[in-house]
Amino acid sequence: MYPRRAIPLIIVGRQRSGTRFLTNVLNSFERVSIQGELPNPVMQAASTFMVRVDEHYRTATSDGAKKSKGEFAGWQRKREDLIFSIWEHAGQSRRQAYDEKTRYFGYKRPNNEFYFSFYERFFTYRRPRYVFCVRNFADNYLSIVSRWPERSIEDISEDYLRSVAQYRVMKSEAPGRVLLFNLDDFRSRGLPYLRQNIFKPLRLRVSRDHGKELTGMSAVNRTVDLKLKRRRELTKAEAAYVKSRPALVSEYQALCE
Repeated sequence: MYPRRAIPLIIVGRQRSGTRFLTNVLNSFERVSIQGELPNPVMQAASTFMVRVDEHYRTATSDGAKKSKGEFAGWQRKREDLIFSIWEHAGQSRRQAYDEKTRYFGYKRPNNEFYFSFYERFFTYRRPRYVFCVRNFADNYLSIVSRWPERSIEDISEDYLRSVAQYRVMKSEAPGRVLLFNLDDFRSRGLPYLRQNIFKPLRLRVSRDHGKELTGMSAVNRTVDLKLKRRRELTKAEAAYVKSRPALVSEYQALCE
């Protein structure tokens, strides 16, 4: 049985924008447990399964039978623990510890903002909190192609704009439950940025020793340890493309206001 009062905390947003770093930061708190990523096919299969089971219990209530209505109500409560179990047991990395005092039980996966409607539907009693990770497009693009050089700037730019648009949907439909982690702002401001924009809204307290520990943690994307050369500048053709898509800059700037 998962902690009854645990709030789902879901880390989403742009890949290569600090999702792993923020997960490590949050997991340093005793009452936070953020599980690792599910491979995309696993997440798709899990969500399909959940929808089909939900449809079964919903359909069973259509005849108005008191027993069927009770079964659906029971399923509504159990399905939240089932999602927690999927996060804990179906991920591709080791499980994160938790106990009955855990306040936030969560999951980290870039691009999972597009499962927002799914989570809003299935978490009936524990309303989720979300943290959307982002950074400026140029650095996001350079980090991605350093890791996956086969990806095109056109493909990445479309993903970027869709992702930012989804963040706005989330902010509109779940007011007060969606936080923004801007990797650029963190790098310029450090721990005070985390305190104000992440810890304070989540009511997480940081002791002096914990603060020193967090200050020593750095947000570095995985390229060096994978023996990949990190690109630092756009080519002339790439810079021209970005200039031709002003929304890539203006949409990010709007987030920073």
